[in-house]
Amino acid sequence: MRTPRARTAAAACVLLALAAPSAAANSGTGTGTGNIVVAPAVTTRDEPVTVTVHAASCRTGSASSPAFGETPLTPQADGAGGHATPAVARDVAPGSYDITVTCEDGRSVTRTAAFTVVNGAVRGGDGPAPTEGTSTADLVIGGLMVASALIGGGVLWLRGEGREDRPAG
Repeated sequence: MRTPRARTAAAACVLLALAAPSAAANSGTGTGTGNIVVAPAVTTRDEPVTVTVHAASCRTGSASSPAFGETPLTPQADGAGGHATPAVARDVAPGSYDITVTCEDGRSVTRTAAFTVVNGAVRGGDGPAPTEGTSTADLVIGGLMVASALIGGGVLWLRGEGREDRPAG
């Protein structure tokens, strides 16, 4: 039977899980300019990111970041904001980067740690496809695992052969 403390902890976990998506959606700072959404959240150098601003008063203007400089916003078809697709600079250092959006009315908003730049390829998700294949170390490790499984299976099989000939009892 659960104790009251366990029930309280479970309820707190459920509330935290329900609150997390809304907190992530509103992580931009500033007033009256809406949300800044960046996709993918993890990217590599020289790859594009899509910056979308969800605010009717921010259909045009610019988005800027130390990772890609300044780029103009293009109005979204539904009129609910603007977007841009800048490429991350080739020489940018790995790390998290802020994005500042300046709207047509002069107001600006900054989303801290809006996206992360990593070395190499991003595996999975919406990031770029991996460029490297199986390494020699991967092949050696896999071969050793197969060999050890065969040897272990052979030992168990040979030990089992001798048990069938023994009398019961």
